[in-house]
Amino acid sequence: MANEVELKLTLPSQAVASFKLDADLGSAQGAPLLLDNQYFDTPSLDLNKSHAALRVRKSQHGYKQTLKNKGHTIAGLHQRGEWEYDIPSDQIDWLLFENDIQLQDKLKQNIRPIFKTDFTRHVWLKTYGESEIELVLDEGSIQSNNPTPEQQANNSQSINLCEIELELKSGNIEDLFCCALELASRHPLVPCDINKAERGYGLLSPEINFFTPQDFAKTWQQKQLPVFQFLQEVLTRMSRHWDRFSQQENWWSLQAVTRQVHTICWLLSEIPNCPDSLRGRWLVLQQDLLKLLQPAVVVSGLYVDINSNSRGLSQRLLNLNAPQLSKGLATCMKNNGLGLAMLDLGHYLFQQDQNDQAQPNVFDSVKKLMHQATQEQYVCETSLHTLAYICLRCGDSRYSFVNDVIRCQTVVNGMISAKDMLNVMTDDISRAKLASWQRRLTVENRNLLDAKQALTEQGWV
Repeated sequence: MANEVELKLTLPSQAVASFKLDADLGSAQGAPLLLDNQYFDTPSLDLNKSHAALRVRKSQHGYKQTLKNKGHTIAGLHQRGEWEYDIPSDQIDWLLFENDIQLQDKLKQNIRPIFKTDFTRHVWLKTYGESEIELVLDEGSIQSNNPTPEQQANNSQSINLCEIELELKSGNIEDLFCCALELASRHPLVPCDINKAERGYGLLSPEINFFTPQDFAKTWQQKQLPVFQFLQEVLTRMSRHWDRFSQQENWWSLQAVTRQVHTICWLLSEIPNCPDSLRGRWLVLQQDLLKLLQPAVVVSGLYVDINSNSRGLSQRLLNLNAPQLSKGLATCMKNNGLGLAMLDLGHYLFQQDQNDQAQPNVFDSVKKLMHQATQEQYVCETSLHTLAYICLRCGDSRYSFVNDVIRCQTVVNGMISAKDMLNVMTDDISRAKLASWQRRLTVENRNLLDAKQALTEQGWV
């Protein structure tokens, strides 16, 4: 068994041409490879349940069969076991596995094609620091072998693929992160924890993913919150939310990413000896996202208002603000603050893990944050979002009370900003509905005070 170590990053398709022209990618390794990859599993997806993926790959140079396990990921860094063999045709040779891994006869008998990944691969070999790195660009698609009628109707039997992989051929993992950071400073690269196999399985069922969340409830009950483990999980979830947003441009996924950014900024502020450059990078990203989402303040207020049937109006305003939001997003992606911040944090967490650093316990700091939320008259929204996220991930029942304060505050902020929105609306009916909604500001301010009082009464045990 080989141990595959690679760092995976997504690249927007519109940035591919510029990436290929980069003179510092390394030595090009011949003509692009045309790779046809067939993945296999049983009808009940037994391989997936065993955290494994089986494929046969065809290229200009012949066939390979490969079995991989799920392994471990952080900030796009994938480390996993890999069994790979050359074969003469596209038929699986089960005998090749016998010396390395045991597979049940029932599984072999029930195996069938389930999805394909077909793409063009450009390959460069790069020397970086003390390491030799294979850098590849994959462009193509992933398709279900047997799409359901629903998939065909929704045109969801395939997805596009465009990603960069940095595979460590020799040397050390630190060089992978440093090389990726240099590339991300020139191109809009964002680390990705989702591999091709997981995307293919996602076509079969949206519920399938390779992410196993950690359970922080037990340590939380013991008045512990291990900050490095928690940061690693936040980073993994952020990668997945960003991927969902970039695939579908669902603005609510970007709201979730922003809450995670608030949490990371606060956690980094509580770590002794955390590099100032790392903290600073995340604080800049936080401000960039707040600025990006500013045009959607009214939209968010309407959407979360449980006292008004205003979701339709919220969507119309989102459509009205879409050009401004998209322009701001394009600027953020060009600057690539998200990709650089995620890689920088991933590198930092990897170093702490390698050095076996003792994890700071930030439980008492969260306790202080909760005290501020319940005792002080004004608490900034970024702190409330941080508190809500931590309570949610740790199974703390006060999550719903914190989130209710955030919801009421979001409605109030939206109503305050609605006055400016009225001046740009051309739809008389929508303008009248928005004006009527905005006039409930006094009522919503009372609701906000009630929500804060309800949170105060929860206290801290």
